[in-house]
Amino acid sequence: MAKRKHPSRKKTSASLKKGKKRASQGRFLYHLLTGIAIFAVIAILMGLAGWIGFEAGKEYTAKQYEKSLTHYRSDLERLRERLKPLAAKSAAGAKKREQDLSEISDYAAAGGETSTAGVPLKKEVVLKRPKLAIIIDDVAFASQLRAIRALPWKITPSLFPPTPRHPDTPKLAEPLRHYMIHLPMEALNYNHAEDGTLTTESSESQIDLRLRKLRHWFPNAHFINNHTGSRFTADAESMARFYPLAKRYGFTFIDSRTTPETVVPKIAKLNEDPYIGRDIFLDNRPEIPYIQNQLKKAVRIAKAHGYAIAIGHPHPTTLEALGKSGKILKGVDVVYMDELYTKIR
Repeated sequence: MAKRKHPSRKKTSASLKKGKKRASQGRFLYHLLTGIAIFAVIAILMGLAGWIGFEAGKEYTAKQYEKSLTHYRSDLERLRERLKPLAAKSAAGAKKREQDLSEISDYAAAGGETSTAGVPLKKEVVLKRPKLAIIIDDVAFASQLRAIRALPWKITPSLFPPTPRHPDTPKLAEPLRHYMIHLPMEALNYNHAEDGTLTTESSESQIDLRLRKLRHWFPNAHFINNHTGSRFTADAESMARFYPLAKRYGFTFIDSRTTPETVVPKIAKLNEDPYIGRDIFLDNRPEIPYIQNQLKKAVRIAKAHGYAIAIGHPHPTTLEALGKSGKILKGVDVVYMDELYTKIR
């Protein structure tokens, strides 16, 4: 008789297998959760250690920064102490340079401040309102031009011809409508001549070449005034060579009057031109009260004769004085040199 299989044994075997499977899954889950917990603890501990390290590093860095800053401050103070003599020397040099106004020193040494010999009588012009032209000589750099143009007046800059020391003056002139050329001429008493200075030994061809270059560099310029020039403008032969050539190139000569012995009035008359010359140097002394007093003189001349021409230099004191002189200039129209010339021509 065949042996019969018992169904309960099969069920027991299946249950055992399922139990083993669940136990295996439970162990896996336990190990997984344990691993995650351990990882989380490690991560928290690492983060805490990092934060502690960051705070400690930040405190250390701050202390080092303070230490370095104290050290640098100490070094800076020592450097300032060392530089004090140099700064004082530099300031003294700047003041000396400001006082070393080439036309003025030449003019004074030529007797211009004490002698009235040869000073021409000013032509009187009847105008509705008196006119004052203010020329700023010795302009060579963009910073000077910006300072001049920042003033609330129509100021005429007079630019040096280009030299290796200030090569960009033609470029400075390109956008300008109102400007002049400040032409170096031989002085009696000034010993720091600019490159290309015309001298009493300059031949007609040399003068012609110089003027041709000026016309090339400054195609829109109408006026020339002399830089120094107490020897040249007092020499009849030199001015007789220069003046008609300047006219030929379309230039009108404005006499800076660096000497009371100027022959420009006679030469202008021989060429059937009116004589146009400076009336006042503004900054014989680089002091604001002095400069403003010179401006008052220029205004009085303008009111007496219809117009006046004043010359200054692009020094901080001069420009500051001009900027503070609104009340002084109320009684005149401050005009560009070319605007004045059309009125008095």
